[in-house]
Amino acid sequence: MLGCNQDVTVWLRKKIRETGQEIFIRRVLPVKCRWRDKTVIIPYFDGLTDLQIKEGDMMALGICDIDITGYSPYTAGDVKRLFAPNIATVRSVACHFDGQNIMKGGHMRLTGN
Repeated sequence: MLGCNQDVTVWLRKKIRETGQEIFIRRVLPVKCRWRDKTVIIPYFDGLTDLQIKEGDMMALGICDIDITGYSPYTAGDVKRLFAPNIATVRSVACHFDGQNIMKGGHMRLTGN
């Protein structure tokens, strides 16, 4: 996909049912993506549909090796301030590929703020 040359890190937000605690699972995407103005285009790769990115997750430009623990200095807000302006909270997720997930040019678009 033209212009996809950036590494992107996502933190997938999960809620533990038993305790009600929120945790974030950090993952560096295994493909080069396009990052422009807090919108990310992720080219289709095997496993993209299993990634389960949703509203409220976080994304950052580059490879970030900091986990969001929920405790200072690694709360979601702390990490967002640390990587500003190249970090965003996901506000919308759109998938653009066919039912077999093999469409040429298929991708996922994340928009954040």
